[in-house]
Amino acid sequence: MSQEPKLALFDVDGTIADKGHIPQSVVDGIKHLHHKGYITTVSTGRGYIRLKEMLGDLFETIISSEALIVIEHGTKIVDRHGKVIFGEFFNDREIDHVVDFTRANINLFKLAWFNPVDVTEKVQVWCVDEKDVQEETEKRGHYANVFTCSVGELEDLLLKQRLTNVTLRLKDYVKVENLKLAFTRTDTNVIFQDSNMEFVKNNTNKGLAVEYMAKHLGVIKEDMLIAGNAINDVEMLDVGAGISLLVSQGEDRSTILSYLSEPESIITVDTPHDLGLYLLNI
Repeated sequence: MSQEPKLALFDVDGTIADKGHIPQSVVDGIKHLHHKGYITTVSTGRGYIRLKEMLGDLFETIISSEALIVIEHGTKIVDRHGKVIFGEFFNDREIDHVVDFTRANINLFKLAWFNPVDVTEKVQVWCVDEKDVQEETEKRGHYANVFTCSVGELEDLLLKQRLTNVTLRLKDYVKVENLKLAFTRTDTNVIFQDSNMEFVKNNTNKGLAVEYMAKHLGVIKEDMLIAGNAINDVEMLDVGAGISLLVSQGEDRSTILSYLSEPESIITVDTPHDLGLYLLNI
């Protein structure tokens, strides 16, 4: 076995987790990678608090002690305790653009949320309609502060934060998935996935975050394993890792493969369970 460090990096939702549940095959597969000398960690669109909640008792197993964690679509890298190691933050002009877009298209959205830099603070969830506050509080209150206010007051609140990512929840009738758009008059991109519209800086993505982490750990690309399932995973699946896995099927698989520069190099599996079985055979 090579003495050089190796890195296995996984998206979470839809890749190692199926509707919030991590199959035992994935857990066993990650433990197997540890025996093979891999450092394991995740790259997720989730914020740190929601990631820790989702992983639960498996956090220590999935996140190796020496690893960093990529969160919020690659706009932020943190250590295991949530301390920000790297972040690309919106400036005031970019926040103005997010708010102007939200105001102009308010009928498309139900919620907006953002993650404070301080991981001890709750996720902030803004409801477009006051009647949704109670329902969302019951659903998210254990990890989120749910509120409503005018769009102007929301802008004032956002301008006081150091934000790398703002998420808008699309209404049920808005059906857009696995699409990324770039704006021309501001340094932001939007990602549509999981019924959300995510604003991120256009000079950040999971691929750049993976390269940062590999350099930090002294890992070469040939000794990396990367697995993802959605549009925000395209750049990291395209970094040229020794093993790149797409966990998807049907039309979603075809869509993601169409974004990749070398789709023929991608190993495809259908489900998180299948991913775990693949890992066990490495």
